[in-house]
Amino acid sequence: MRIVFAIHHAGAFRSFEDVVRYWCRAGQKVHVLAGEPDKPIAVEQGLQACLAELSGLTVGRLQHRRKWLKLINARELLNYVNYLRPEHPAPTQARRWKGLIARPLHKLIKRQPVARLLPRPEIRRLLRWIERLIPPDRAITEWLRTNQPEVVVASPYIFPLSREVEYIKAARALGIPTAVIVLSWDNLTSKGTFHVLPDLTLVWNRALADEATGFHDVPRDKLVVTGAPTFDFWYAMKPSSDYAAFAKNVGIDASKPFVLYLCSSHFIAQNEHRYVAEFARALRGYPATREMGIVVRPHPLNDAIWQGFSLDDVAVWPRSGEWVDLPEAKQTYFDTLFHSAAVVGVNTSAFLEAAILDKPCITVLTDESKSKQTGLGHFQHLIKGGFLEVATSYTEAAAIVAAVLGGTDSRRAQRQQFVREFIRPRGLNRPASAVISAVIEELAAGHPKRRLQESGRQSIRGR
Repeated sequence: MRIVFAIHHAGAFRSFEDVVRYWCRAGQKVHVLAGEPDKPIAVEQGLQACLAELSGLTVGRLQHRRKWLKLINARELLNYVNYLRPEHPAPTQARRWKGLIARPLHKLIKRQPVARLLPRPEIRRLLRWIERLIPPDRAITEWLRTNQPEVVVASPYIFPLSREVEYIKAARALGIPTAVIVLSWDNLTSKGTFHVLPDLTLVWNRALADEATGFHDVPRDKLVVTGAPTFDFWYAMKPSSDYAAFAKNVGIDASKPFVLYLCSSHFIAQNEHRYVAEFARALRGYPATREMGIVVRPHPLNDAIWQGFSLDDVAVWPRSGEWVDLPEAKQTYFDTLFHSAAVVGVNTSAFLEAAILDKPCITVLTDESKSKQTGLGHFQHLIKGGFLEVATSYTEAAAIVAAVLGGTDSRRAQRQQFVREFIRPRGLNRPASAVISAVIEELAAGHPKRRLQESGRQSIRGR
């Protein structure tokens, strides 16, 4: 089987590395098409490492659409108006998408009569009708016809100016089975929407399936719950050293526990060095936490604020931030979480990883950070999961840490339930990558060439 996997940028590959490994180990041929790296997030080292290792993997670049570009701006308008749905959990994020709309449309949507019409479902239907008028790109269609994949898979698919949409559109025109894998837990409430529906949309869990249906009009019978492939490697890892060796390497006191502060991107929290300083002062106010260490793990897109940062009993590790895409980086991250007593953060996917390792998770809801917590749809998954300790000050957060050190872990049952439902709903011992591989294999069986092959085998067996 030959699979074409179109991803917006190479940085997304780390979320699907185990999926690609499953495909290649099963003897499939996988051709990954990635967008050109235009941001620091689009690091390619994980993809390049797999390319050197896996014989069934080849890599190329996503092509640009050559015509109909002005009409394609209807996609960005649809991304914008999708946030205007009355039921959308993060309507304030609409202004982020407004800037992607062409200037003539900007003037139009500012007019009061038009602004009143935009939230209506008829407008979304109109924009999707315009999308159907746009033919697939000729060059991309020809490339698919020449390379003859049996299935085309795309992700994240709903980013702004997403090029991978063109591959799903062209594949559908050619009758090639298609699938979209939702990249992350925040995509369905913080990114764009679906412009061309694939044959199947793969989501982590039922909560994201509800979002796909409720906020993006994806039919229920086109959704498959698979679990979260990006976290599969956590279930196979073990610590590389004991606590004493880890503490020495990081530069903390091995005789005392530490709390891990997990940083967020610049979009979520710009000044986390101030939060850490306040948290450190709060910890010193409780006898149980007075001498414990703090390890700060910077977000790789917001690591500059930690250059020159220095505070007693606070270690920044690794100082320059680190993408979790190579084995060494994965091990460093795993060891840091594994050895921590509890984790603290604002709004980060690291809470999900901490929950997998059964670590108490604490967030601080302040006036400064609230808009990037309760104001964003994906944060509600943490709240509804019931496993997140929510403090209203760093003093309260320090008190929770003190209670954890004293043996009180009141959210453990909810944390474990959250992992079962949100991360691995198909079974704790069943990797999401294996589920996705099986789904894609079944989908590919609908390819005309595959149906012909199967028919031929049945005819031979029937003789």
